[in-house]
Amino acid sequence: MLEHLNREVYAAGEVIFHAGDTGDSAYIVEDGSVEVCVNTPDGEQVVKQIGKGELFGEIALIDHKPRTATVRVREKAVLIPIHRKLVGELLEKTDPIVRHLLLLVMERFRGNGTPARNPASATESALDLTQRNKLRGEATQKLAMAHDITRALNKDEFALYYQPICDLGSGKIAGFEALIRWHHPDKGTISPLDFLWLAEHTGQIRDIGLWTLERACRDWPTLRRQTEHAAPFVSVNMSASQLTGEGFVEAVSGILNRHSMPSRELKLELTETVIINNPEQALGLLGRLTELNIRLALDDYGTGYSGLDSLQRYPIATMKIDRAFISNMQSSAHSREIVTSSINLAHSLGMDVIAEGIETGEAHEALLGLNCNYGQGWHFGRPAALH
Repeated sequence: MLEHLNREVYAAGEVIFHAGDTGDSAYIVEDGSVEVCVNTPDGEQVVKQIGKGELFGEIALIDHKPRTATVRVREKAVLIPIHRKLVGELLEKTDPIVRHLLLLVMERFRGNGTPARNPASATESALDLTQRNKLRGEATQKLAMAHDITRALNKDEFALYYQPICDLGSGKIAGFEALIRWHHPDKGTISPLDFLWLAEHTGQIRDIGLWTLERACRDWPTLRRQTEHAAPFVSVNMSASQLTGEGFVEAVSGILNRHSMPSRELKLELTETVIINNPEQALGLLGRLTELNIRLALDDYGTGYSGLDSLQRYPIATMKIDRAFISNMQSSAHSREIVTSSINLAHSLGMDVIAEGIETGEAHEALLGLNCNYGQGWHFGRPAALH
């Protein structure tokens, strides 16, 4: 019966595989025990016992080289095979840096062992080398950029550009969104699309986020003089990673105090990912931010998994409708209906609405007719450095 459940049963003394055999799977010991025998370079044999719940043969899941040990059964064993194909698909989705480091560890481990008895064919070796070179290139590029991001923070290479957000009724500036740019000493200006994704993976986004907030609050007195609104504001984007960092609310409070900035004039923009990834943590943290009188905006509404639960449960003051719907609302009845419904929904929940990506006077007039509160886009002004 165990065999029908994709288990393999071995008797005491039976060899599962020999050193030098081709390896294409690892095993989990479900019952019984095995011993792993490895010959060291000086001719000694090291034996390790593997028991219930443990994994062995795992090196075969990462590379395509022969086995480095002989494994035999100590007492009747029931094993669950884990084939390389399954793990290979997971590795393909893994960050290139992690995969590159795994391969380096494997190569150095192999270098300390005996030569492979069954080398791969020339074609397989060439293919493997091409793939590894590509992976190495991706990994080293990302590592170099991560290093450059740290340097950029220390050397003040980042800059904020501000895009106006206008009151649609009057057409006057109500606030600004802070947008980061990187002035790399060798590569010139780098768009946030080209580095923020990496900063998310490395955790550097937390430091970038706090730097952005600090700079926006520092610049706010100058920006505020350009607004003509009863409730002016500056918007700063908040990363999902900042929810997992310690002391974020305290850091925000400290920045506001340092720059004597009224908290009601700061708006933090978050995407649905912030909420979906850490719903309970998000609820607590966002609640603490609103206790400071900071307003929250849900960015890119309509592009993710928005639902009434998210809109009702979390203390969101502003809904931002994604540019994808705004740019198509004149030509697509579907997009126009989404925009109309979103505005009505937001207003029914006590939120104001910002429409992104307004590029024409026609779009401005159409949104004004739908009672949208604010607009942002090239029609009102492109992002620009503070002068």
